[in-house]
Amino acid sequence: MEGGVFIGLGSNLGEKEENLLYAIREIQRDDRVEMVRISSLYLTSPVSDIEQEDFLNCVISIEFDGSPFDLLRVLKGIESSMGRKGFVRWGPRVIDIDILLFKESIIRHEELFVPHARLHERRFAIIPCLEIDKDLVHPVFKRPLSSFLGEIESTQRVELIKSIDPGLVKRSPCAF
Repeated sequence: MEGGVFIGLGSNLGEKEENLLYAIREIQRDDRVEMVRISSLYLTSPVSDIEQEDFLNCVISIEFDGSPFDLLRVLKGIESSMGRKGFVRWGPRVIDIDILLFKESIIRHEELFVPHARLHERRFAIIPCLEIDKDLVHPVFKRPLSSFLGEIESTQRVELIKSIDPGLVKRSPCAF
């Protein structure tokens, strides 16, 4: 699978779109990353009962020359640099970056679950993944990712907003 690493990004505080674009640019700054595809932006309802704004979400597909744990350190560093320190579980955030899939890897570790533990329950992650690769298979369940959509509560709103211009996320020095 080309671009076998899928990363989900979400933001519901501040300039949501700019937060996502900045995070994508920062991911690309790592020499071990090769960008493959970027999904469209989706406006999504939060999955918790905590009162908060809707999220803006997208998924990127990359090649990564390192381990899943190396990538996790990169992503956590970006979250931290963007102001995400402690947070309320499922609460509002400037940025949330998750490894959804890392090729065919299955990892169950206190620091990292791959595939993401709730990927198969989240329309806001599945739909952008399928936009990138409609034939994705969940490595644990051995089922097409698309097969989970009919099993997820339809109250999870996922509204296509717009495509991302690849020129907006070219490698470039940036500061948050």
